[in-house]
Amino acid sequence: MRISLFHNQRAGDNTSLSWIRELIETSGHEIVRVFDREAAFGELIDERTELVVAAGGDGTAAAAARLLAGKPVPLALLPLGTANNIAKALHSEAPSEQLVACWEKADRRRLDVGVARGPWGESRFLEGVGLGLVPATITSIHARPFIADDVPSKLAQARLRYCQMLSRLEPRRSMLTIDGESITGDFLLAEILNIQSVGPNLVLSGEADPSDGYFSVVTATEDQREALTRYLGDLIDGREASLSLPTMRAREIEIETIEDVHVDDEIVRFPMSATMSVRIEAAAVEFLVCATE
Repeated sequence: MRISLFHNQRAGDNTSLSWIRELIETSGHEIVRVFDREAAFGELIDERTELVVAAGGDGTAAAAARLLAGKPVPLALLPLGTANNIAKALHSEAPSEQLVACWEKADRRRLDVGVARGPWGESRFLEGVGLGLVPATITSIHARPFIADDVPSKLAQARLRYCQMLSRLEPRRSMLTIDGESITGDFLLAEILNIQSVGPNLVLSGEADPSDGYFSVVTATEDQREALTRYLGDLIDGREASLSLPTMRAREIEIETIEDVHVDDEIVRFPMSATMSVRIEAAAVEFLVCATE
């Protein structure tokens, strides 16, 4: 296959471009273009491209998916990041060698993409958007980055940071309108999820399905603080962990809040009393999915 490669060498364990190129080319594929995540990748695909490959973490995968939304070229993942939540949602967690070898005969699965619109403009997302715990912890990590280099240590430190942030997080009042039904509450967390996991593999909605045309809207108030704390503690200590939070399925959501929100891994600053609307683009991107059994 003729491949445009979208690569982020800084993801996960810093896998080199030369190793990825050799792996793809020795498997019989041709790389026709290479872009890194920081490049202007508006011309990622052209008439030669049969497949786009995103080699990196969730940010790289989501950026490529946003670019390909509504286009006929499929996307394959080489999950080389820390969390790889998107690859986990696709059950594409096999070793890179196995994934590359399967592309010619891989199944194809169409995934939904979310569209968030607010004072900043419009943004597509693949994982989720929300307020409270997740953007607060993302902001903290940006301010005080981790010192670890290996993936297990990064995941462990991220989970610990989430637990620390939760311990001092104050609920904030917001109003959610979910497919026309309004809910006002003091939320520790409100997440509009396209996939099950966010951050360091935090499974906030085990029922979320990125191919069903719906979001999972998950909320947590003070009543759920203990359950969240216990869940994070179990993850940190390596115990079996599960979490059940109030969840609704929806296609269109509005959030009125005075808090900053996250759109995938980016923080969006909100002016006072702003409104964000979120809608779903069903089956917007086609992924190659390799069986990992």
